[in-house]
Amino acid sequence: MSGPALRQLAAHRSIHEAAHGQVKDMTASLRLLYEKGREEEGRKAEKVILEHWSDHIIAHADSEEEGLYLDVRKERPELSDTITQLKRDHDLLRKIAGAIEENLEADGSADERLVMYESLLVVNWHHSRDEEKYLLGES
Repeated sequence: MSGPALRQLAAHRSIHEAAHGQVKDMTASLRLLYEKGREEEGRKAEKVILEHWSDHIIAHADSEEEGLYLDVRKERPELSDTITQLKRDHDLLRKIAGAIEENLEADGSADERLVMYESLLVVNWHHSRDEEKYLLGES
């Protein structure tokens, strides 16, 4: 059984928008650090951003998969394919975040990681809109 906030469009949307706004701002700040050549600060900021993705957005995804998606699949079996697609979005978020972390630990390219952060933002934004539309009844 999922919590009530996950089943209400307005509450769920506000969760999505707040989390997305935070990581979007953090990513913009990170880009500025690297543009100014502040590599050490950038690397420290990345650890904070990755932790934020894990603790907020990916944890939210886990909660949806353990509650909301199971409930919706039971109540509306015709949405089974949609739920599979939404879970794939979550999987992509986890994989991209993992690739960023591996690149960071291997002292890889900051430019490559910045592209991956932008990818996270795009996947997350589209995922949230689809979830709101298909599962929470936004018209």
